[in-house]
This record gives sequence, structure tokens and C-alpha cells, in this order.
Amino acid sequence: MQIERIVVRETNCYLLRGEQGTILIDPGPPRSASLVTAGAAMSGVEPEEIRLILVTHGHLDHFGGVRAANEWCPAPVAAFRSEPAFTQVRRNALPPGQSLRGDLIRWGYLLFAPGISYQPLQADVLLDEGSDLSPYGVRAQVVRVPGHAPGSLAVITPEGDAFVGDLFVNYTVPSRPIYISDRKAWDESCRRIQSLQPRTVYPGHGEPFPGNALSHVYPARYQFRWWVW
Repeated sequence: MQIERIVVRETNCYLLRGEQGTILIDPGPPRSASLVTAGAAMSGVEPEEIRLILVTHGHLDHFGGVRAANEWCPAPVAAFRSEPAFTQVRRNALPPGQSLRGDLIRWGYLLFAPGISYQPLQADVLLDEGSDLSPYGVRAQVVRVPGHAPGSLAVITPEGDAFVGDLFVNYTVPSRPIYISDRKAWDESCRRIQSLQPRTVYPGHGEPFPGNALSHVYPARYQFRWWVW
């Protein structure tokens, strides 16, 4: 399987290219479709190759580009079964912050959100724990990893690649996300991914990193500190 990473502003979109098809993980924020399609074209991926658009969780920076991506490739959209309803509530777009920076951004969003155009997520395929993605051309399965968002999903391949959405962030060091909706659930999801001993972790923000780096996950406040060792 080939893995292509497309960076759309600060969000990572991934193309998983299997023998029978390609899955697009997270089409990015609103008004990002041109960047996704350009990245796909550079990777040699044609629209008809994409058989599924998978949203890891119901936050706008990950699903906001769904509709525009669908105009480019008419593949079904998949998400955890509760996420379409979750996105109906606008304030769910940003859970509580784990740092002062996070809180300030969240308060600003909640203040100005009523004036921002917003379209909830609509999904054609509802996923759950253990959902098999091989019908869409890629040998992989879905694992639930709630904590950042209640319906967060990870995609795990037999080779040990883990696409974890915003369970972890890696701008400087592997760390907790700035926003966590349920700390206990996040801790359990972290331990679960660690127990799988992934070869490589592909986060929704920042650089992919080797799975053995999960032995120490830093607090959210260290996300942007290049001097952390």
C-alpha cells in the first residue's frame, strides 16, 4: 500500500492507495478542495480511483472539505455512526482547551461562530469499531479512539501504520491535542494505540512519527516548543 500525505493549511489529508482502490482520509477544512485535488494529481491519483472519503472525527478542519471533494470524486463519505448528529451542534466544533492558547482560540470561535457559514457533516457510510475497509480497496480496519472527540476513529493497516486523526499532534514532539472532550477516554485511547505497537503514526496535524515515540507523549502545552527533548 502507498501512503500519500497532503498538507492543507495545518491539517493532514492522507491517500491510502491499495491494490483495488484508494481511500481519502480527512478532506480538510472548508475551501481546501483545490489543494487536495492538486495534491492527489501530483501523486498520480485520479478521481475515479478514490472509493471512500473517511472522516476521522466531526471537527470542521477535518470534514469541512467533504462537499467540495465530493464534486471532484463522487465517493461515499464515511464517519463514526454518531458524528453526523454530533456536528449538528456548532459548539462541538471545538472542545475544551488544554492550554491558554487553546482556550483563547475556543472562546474566539464561540464568540464569532454564529456569523460563520456552517454545514454539518453528512455521511453515506456509518462506521464502528472493527469496520473493515477492504471493500473499498484498502486492507485496513477502523478502531475507535474517543477523547479528542467522542466519535474519533483511527485507521490501522496490517503493516502497522496508524492514522489517528487528532488523538496525537506532532509539530515538535508527539503530544496530546490542544482540545480534549474527555480526558479519561483520551487516556484509554492512547493506551490502546500504544498496545498495538504501530510502525508509524500518522497524525492529523504535524509530522508522521515512529510508533516507538509513543513511549512518551507530551502535554499539549509542549506542542509548539522546538526545544523540548
